[in-house]
Amino acid sequence: MSAHSIYTGSTLKRLSRNPYVGREFPKVRSTRFVLSSPSTLELSTYGTLDFLDAKCNISAFVRQIRQMAPMAKEMRIMLEFGSFSEPLPIQPFSDLIAELSQHATDIEYCFECQPFIIDQQLSGLCSLAYTFFDSTDDGEQIMQLAQLNALTLRLLDIDIMTVIDITNLIQRTDGSYLQYPCLRTFRLGGPLRFHASRQPVFPGAVPFPGLRQLKFGSVNPFGDDTAFRGNAATLESLSLCLSSSLVRILREHKVFTPVSHPRLQLVSFGLDSKFEPSPFGSDVELMQFVLSIGPNAPLRTILDSFCARRIPPVIPVFGGFGSIQVLTLDFVLLDLWDAIALIKALPLLSDLHARFPALGSLPRGVAKHELPAFVVANYAQMGKRFRCWSCRMNIGEGLENAVWCMLLLALACPNFDYAATNSMYRGVFMAHMKSVIARYEFTPYATRLGRLLFGGPKNEILSVKDVATEEAVLMRISR
Repeated sequence: MSAHSIYTGSTLKRLSRNPYVGREFPKVRSTRFVLSSPSTLELSTYGTLDFLDAKCNISAFVRQIRQMAPMAKEMRIMLEFGSFSEPLPIQPFSDLIAELSQHATDIEYCFECQPFIIDQQLSGLCSLAYTFFDSTDDGEQIMQLAQLNALTLRLLDIDIMTVIDITNLIQRTDGSYLQYPCLRTFRLGGPLRFHASRQPVFPGAVPFPGLRQLKFGSVNPFGDDTAFRGNAATLESLSLCLSSSLVRILREHKVFTPVSHPRLQLVSFGLDSKFEPSPFGSDVELMQFVLSIGPNAPLRTILDSFCARRIPPVIPVFGGFGSIQVLTLDFVLLDLWDAIALIKALPLLSDLHARFPALGSLPRGVAKHELPAFVVANYAQMGKRFRCWSCRMNIGEGLENAVWCMLLLALACPNFDYAATNSMYRGVFMAHMKSVIARYEFTPYATRLGRLLFGGPKNEILSVKDVATEEAVLMRISR
């Protein structure tokens, strides 16, 4: 439902012509409303408006929906307005939200707009998501809305561009603190810093005791270990932007120990060099710190932006992460031999997300055309679980070497199925693969290479399975 259709009443007219209007749907438990408008749309586009009539249209529309789904207790309301040169009138939207919320016990609001359109004391929210990239927004109203719903919120997701004092989220004006007992997912994003508390908010405060997912897209918004208190037994997913202050806090408060987080399954770390240098002197030190977070936890993914752009010195440390199944390495240069060393160090690794690899230096005494036989002789059956290298490719990144790496990995790893690339260059990649297979010694391994699948990010997979001859391989690839 667009903003324009609300004002003109066209949505209500279309609804009145629907053959299902007037019928009740007693089994409907959830209703979702989306109000959207292009971010560049100006208020003048609407022309002269009768806002009293608009209010009547909104009320009539909501009442009609309510009559059709009288038992609906779950309300999903999404407001997707962008910036306007003039403020939109808040009354029609506030009335709409108030009417939608009546009789609902499970309410979710998602704002991709200025929150000034809300002038109601809305309570009973289970989910609050707010995204707005406007440097004039200080986030005050969203903080107030979160505080008002502290007892019921299960998800809180704030992505805002401006610098805000996030401690207002848990501190009342009288100095006491709030607790969010039902909060399970807490995500804070935004390209700029949050104000960190000069002092610990409350030494004994436990604002998020049942948290399962915690994500900070920027540096630690709190000045202490507030976000980590009381949820060691429940935390399952952790994504942090490492900084010197956060590393110091985690170490000083001994937030993570080998047995402290039994349910932790997903750990993601990044380094934000835009604000401060890496808190680690080397990549090895970084990896040792990550390993100390949960050496016995069933870690599934680790996301690292390394200090350097090469990985070999860190590979031995990866041996401590034997349970990793999915590994993402952003901004890291790998060659074929780095990849082989990683796969050998991580026996459960199935998916690797990284930049397209380079071929690297050839082994001593081995010519390029001898590489297929060399890999089969030395690395066959190496990574039995490894199946996917997912990467995005630029046209100038050495496509032929990348093709070599993929084909050689397919010879080394019996279950290697596909390499996902951006579809823009997939045809070029296929042409290079055809050329490499035709010119070098891959013919004896056509059956083994028949398992290889090359697909794009939209699962556009080209199969070359179950082939026995070079001609069949080339025929399938050239399609």
